Amino acid sequence: MKKYTVVALTLMILIVSALGATKLVTESFFEMDLRQALSQLSYDTGETIIADDSVGGYVTIDLNNVTLEEALDLVLLAGGYSWTKINGVYFVSLATPSSDKFMYFAITKAYKTINYKSTDIVSLLPLYMRKYVSTSGDPYIMMITAPKDMANEIISLIKSIDVPKKEIELDITVVETDESTFRKWERDWGYNTVSTGTARYFSISNEWFTANILTPLGLFSGSFDLNKSTENLKLLSESNVRVLNGIQSKIFSKTIRVYQYTLNANTYYKEIPIGVETVILPTIMGDKIVLDVSEMLFSSESVGQDIPSEVQQGIQTSITIPIGGRISVAAMSFTSLSSVESKIPVLGDIPLLGKLFTQLDYKNVLKRVILFVAVKAGE
Repeated sequence: MKKYTVVALTLMILIVSALGATKLVTESFFEMDLRQALSQLSYDTGETIIADDSVGGYVTIDLNNVTLEEALDLVLLAGGYSWTKINGVYFVSLATPSSDKFMYFAITKAYKTINYKSTDIVSLLPLYMRKYVSTSGDPYIMMITAPKDMANEIISLIKSIDVPKKEIELDITVVETDESTFRKWERDWGYNTVSTGTARYFSISNEWFTANILTPLGLFSGSFDLNKSTENLKLLSESNVRVLNGIQSKIFSKTIRVYQYTLNANTYYKEIPIGVETVILPTIMGDKIVLDVSEMLFSSESVGQDIPSEVQQGIQTSITIPIGGRISVAAMSFTSLSSVESKIPVLGDIPLLGKLFTQLDYKNVLKRVILFVAVKAGE
């Protein structure tokens, strides 16, 4: 019995001693000089608190039964100051990388990224965090030098960013058409005067391209078989690609067209690229996709001379499209220089010599390139 009594008394003494060692602070400061408030906390707890020359300002706060360290956190918060304990002494200063006292507050941790380069992650951090992060020669290593709590907060945010990139599946279709298309190869051609205005609507369903043109005279509509290879309606490119969220992808369909022309009785040939190039940067935003789209069209046209001119035109835009949706991004009109070969019957068909009885001419044709994008899936 005596043994249990001695143990109980010992435990009570240890508990009382522990409570006595941790003095709680109850103070009320109203527009008090910060350095004076720190002196009061030092007096109340019997702990030594040293503030460097950078510490200043005023504080208004009510403290009720908090530890000294909790009191320091609250009192120093408004001024952006920090504290650290060195050999039993509390030291208060600005814990910024530009301060010569920063070394007393900061710890350094290395973080190796997995899915993104370190510079890409740093660019996504809030500005107040970036000053504590540096990158090294290794593109996937970053160093975090900051007070312990701040360092842990930065690393926690980096981990939430450095996750595997999501994949997006896109259907990208580029169609070329001209004015005569609406008089050929049509299906369910229609016209009505119920709707009037100025607008164009295009869509693609399976192998059919549907066009609706709203004019002041009425609505013209028609569907065209994309599998028909004609001069008037062509499927320039149809791509199904899987791209990573935030990674730019390029899809292009180009060829080199050779033009023959005569200059000073000499025959020359000029190469001009013909085709389209599409650059897409997708960004997942919830159940929608934001697409940064750049479309470049390469063509040629006659400018009244024998030498055709190389023409480049394009658009750059951003659109929002839901997953599973399809949208017409842009329609660009251009004048295409089409070649027409004329020859003398019979003589023009003679091998080799037939070239002497053949003439190559060019004519301008007004055409339109329409870009469609569909988001099939995002994961």
